[in-house]
Amino acid sequence: MAFIFSLIAGFGTFFFARELFRRTPPYPLLDSLRLGRLHYLIVGVLVRLFFPKADALFQPFDLVRSNCIGAILLWIGLQTGLSTNLQHLRNAGLRGIYAQVAGALATGGFAILAVLASGETLYRDLGLVQNLPIAVVLLASFALATRLPAPLFQWPNRGLPHRISGQDLPLSNIAAMAVLCGAFPLIAEQPIFSFGNQTFIGPMGMALLMLGLGVAGGVALDFSFRSHRTGSRAMSLVMGIVIALFGLSQAPGLPALGVGFLAGAWLINATVAKREVAEFTARANDVIEPIFFALLGTLIGEFVTGPFFAWSPLLPLAFTMLLVRGMGRTIGFAFSQNLWEIPRTGRDLFAISWHPQGTLAVALAAQAVYLLEFQHNTFMTGLVMTAFLSQLVLVPPQNSPQSHA
Repeated sequence: MAFIFSLIAGFGTFFFARELFRRTPPYPLLDSLRLGRLHYLIVGVLVRLFFPKADALFQPFDLVRSNCIGAILLWIGLQTGLSTNLQHLRNAGLRGIYAQVAGALATGGFAILAVLASGETLYRDLGLVQNLPIAVVLLASFALATRLPAPLFQWPNRGLPHRISGQDLPLSNIAAMAVLCGAFPLIAEQPIFSFGNQTFIGPMGMALLMLGLGVAGGVALDFSFRSHRTGSRAMSLVMGIVIALFGLSQAPGLPALGVGFLAGAWLINATVAKREVAEFTARANDVIEPIFFALLGTLIGEFVTGPFFAWSPLLPLAFTMLLVRGMGRTIGFAFSQNLWEIPRTGRDLFAISWHPQGTLAVALAAQAVYLLEFQHNTFMTGLVMTAFLSQLVLVPPQNSPQSHA
């Protein structure tokens, strides 16, 4: 009964806010949260508030939730991999690519230094005694992640922001996944894993296993898209492949995001049906992402009723990661401004440096649940709160009207 009441309360609040949005468009700051789908996270928190652990449905719900979140993590990695179209990157301007690379290097390096400097805090307050290397990789990847393509916000009496060369390239998200895929085999806690008659030993074995699963998933998805390009049959077949890949990646403890990214990168660069793949996954993503945020909200909502939000590391972790990411990106793009004249104004520099984070950043926070041994979920919730706050740091466009090229 509590579960049914929680569903009615949570989704009733959501549909009321949706109707209110139709009548009165929100202010750009609230619109940023809507575009980032984090309002579904709030729905999940509200559902969890009225769903006690003593309820008989909680245990099966917890099992289904864990598996669904893990499978959706692989889907989000697949979506990021599909943006790694080498042909588009080759057609982009070199100055924009250089600026993005400089920003990524500065952001990742700045994040790693900040994490190492606060290692004692991570040990004592977050309980990451045995998992600090994995936490460093996840935090560096999280700092790199951003929300692309850049949304348009119509501020009152302001023109539209003009496009800056290179700002819409997905290189930051690609760099985030490259850090995760490249560094994880080196720090994996399970050096030996048997897969059938094959035994994978050490970092090289883990790297080959991750790459093999990614390529095998890409081949299977390519076959499914060629056989069924539209309709519910294609959707069920793709979801079946995603769930199977998640199960295979869970056994050796591989990050589902990384396996999905490798599968998507291979698929988009090997298939001839690029447009069909992009259109199909975009339609499916409109359904899958809200489910992901709602389920993650129920996971975070388990701590709302206790002393969780009064616990000291939560807000410091969120604000520290927000500042570290903004400062690292600012340094990187300021360096690129002197070399390649990108960006051209101080407002453009500030807008790029504080670009909102989106689904990939939240997925990296959720991936920590499957890779780290938590005493609590403060680490994950602090990162999700960082993504939430990043969507509130928006820079209004310049007063002069501009149009997109």
